[in-house]
Amino acid sequence: MPLSKKTYRQIARDILTQIAGGEITEQHQYVTGRTAYKLSSAPVSEVKLVEGTSKGASKAFVRDTDYRFSEDSMEWLGGGEHPDEDTKFTIQYVLARPSVISDVNPGSVTRTIVEAMSREIEYLYLQMEQAYLSGFLDTANGDALDLVVSILGMKRKPPQPSSGNVTFGRNTEPEILAVAGEVHLFDGSLEYALNKPLVKEVTKVEGTVKDAPVTFEVNVDYALAGKNIRWLPEGKKPDAKTVFRVDYNAYREITIPKGTSVATFSAKAEETRLFNTVDEATLSLAQGGKWEAEIPVVCTVPGRWGNVLAGTVTVMPQAIAGAEYVINKADITNGVEVEDDSELRERAKHALEFAGKATRSSLESAIRSVEGVRSLLIEDMPQKVPGIVKVIVDGGDMDKISRVIDETRAAGIKVEVFRPKVVYVNVTLTLILGKEIIPAPVTSETEKRIRSYISSLEIGDDVLYSRIIESALSASEVWDVKDVRIEAQRAEGEIVESEKENIDISSEERAEPRTISVSFEVRQ
Repeated sequence: MPLSKKTYRQIARDILTQIAGGEITEQHQYVTGRTAYKLSSAPVSEVKLVEGTSKGASKAFVRDTDYRFSEDSMEWLGGGEHPDEDTKFTIQYVLARPSVISDVNPGSVTRTIVEAMSREIEYLYLQMEQAYLSGFLDTANGDALDLVVSILGMKRKPPQPSSGNVTFGRNTEPEILAVAGEVHLFDGSLEYALNKPLVKEVTKVEGTVKDAPVTFEVNVDYALAGKNIRWLPEGKKPDAKTVFRVDYNAYREITIPKGTSVATFSAKAEETRLFNTVDEATLSLAQGGKWEAEIPVVCTVPGRWGNVLAGTVTVMPQAIAGAEYVINKADITNGVEVEDDSELRERAKHALEFAGKATRSSLESAIRSVEGVRSLLIEDMPQKVPGIVKVIVDGGDMDKISRVIDETRAAGIKVEVFRPKVVYVNVTLTLILGKEIIPAPVTSETEKRIRSYISSLEIGDDVLYSRIIESALSASEVWDVKDVRIEAQRAEGEIVESEKENIDISSEERAEPRTISVSFEVRQ
């Protein structure tokens, strides 16, 4: 039975009515064969209303047809309608003798006490209602929803930090170290690894040939292959079981330790994004004469806060000896917020379908259960190829996604998984502000709201012009907005500009905010 709560005014009115000797409402259990029901308060002047359930429906019974009032009792009449067996009915009646308490006007002692009690009773009703609603999937929220879905063996997906790669590097050669007389035993092998990994050049190799000391010639007797001395088949070689010595120059190793912190630059400390490296790496020679090392990093704060564009991670809070710069050459945009109530609720509703498997909904539910999945789209392959389903997934580990697909898909169905193509969106607009408004906080907040809207779009969601306008006008300080221009740039270089039209996003794409430029004018 649904919870039926009373409001503060209803509670106060009912209590005051009874205290003042007016109307009283009481409840009785109907028992077949019992006709008279004694009223608890007497004397009674009249019964005003009798309500209950008859034939499964609510009913107001008719006086002198279904019941009568006699000597402070209510009696059911033969031939009339009666409540259903073992159901409750209410009797509303009026006392014949008023109470000695008559002052229930605002400000009176009686009313003040009753209103205070009624407020607490109303709060109790609200708590009871919240407890009642917390037991159902459609109405539970927060921790209560976590408990409900735990019955299905499900847990809320936690937020996932953004992760990607940054490049440490230097524009000049590292320090040169000279190594003299490094000893190696010739055992007939054709290659011998030098002790220093970053060998620049070999200056001399000496050994013994036919018991006589010899200086070997580069590219005649031996060659340098990376960090290895490679003996050439046609050249001279040291005598077996004799040593040869190598003089060479090597670059000093510049190692980036695991756990090194890097960050974006911001004038405000609270807006800085901090990342930590998850592996150790050593700088090596790259194209253009630069020395670089690409290392995976993870944001220290989970969620979308760590999503940054290419070229924004440029700060080393603690200097690394030998490293001159750090930069992220690609976007880092895979941070995911904690699964919200609506997403968890929807996933729970598909849990039983997932258990049954082999349905489109179960496939979607299985993929969404993988941590880090932001959005996905399932569609039949183009040209309606039978037995092939196309899945586009944003976020999550691809190996885990492939595994749950194989565990869920129906026999004979092939599932092809793709990542969405990113469409970068630039927005330029001008706010019209009042003369007394400080513009900086307003333009900053507007930029955040527009960026938040675009970031919330899932695969295939169009960028709506009206939502851009709505985001810009959501601040009360903004009087109007003009010169709105939206630009979409795709990976293949295509650029689409729009001033009053939506940006169409295909089922294989996902919009991502890049540059949000907000200027302002003062209203004249």
